[in-house]
Amino acid sequence: MRRFFPLLFTPLLLISIHASVAEEKNGISVTVQKVTLDKSDSRGGYYMERINRTQGLKVTVKNVSFKDMKEGEVDWQILVKRYYASGIVSYTGTEKLKALKAADGQDMTIGAAQISGWKEGGSMEKDKIEWQIIVKQDGIETMRAQSTSTFDSLAKHAVKASPSNTGGGN
Repeated sequence: MRRFFPLLFTPLLLISIHASVAEEKNGISVTVQKVTLDKSDSRGGYYMERINRTQGLKVTVKNVSFKDMKEGEVDWQILVKRYYASGIVSYTGTEKLKALKAADGQDMTIGAAQISGWKEGGSMEKDKIEWQIIVKQDGIETMRAQSTSTFDSLAKHAVKASPSNTGGGN
């Protein structure tokens, strides 16, 4: 049994490695992970489950240089591609970034995007999230990280989120 114990947790380790993105540039390291802020899933029948969640991003900004870093800001944008339509909804915002000493970091949870979908037996359809984070100091972009190389193209077609298009499925 002892030989098989480490093998049981190997898939969990691989899942957590792929769930976050880390990039480093100009003395700044940024790690981004999707996080569920609220989960209101409901059962619609014996095998059917409606997915209704609020998701955001957990962002860690770390100063990996030997110099202190000035305070700045983090501009963020989350795109939600709806599973039931061809439209894309955009959520945006700006968060303050405190001044960071060498090897210091700041954790923040940003965004609140409504995700919907369904799960039935072995099938599942769910909205998909894409994101972009821009770190700025003195109004100048220092670092940019995004979930996909086609983010800018997707963002051009996105509609800004409003109370009428923020969630709920059918």
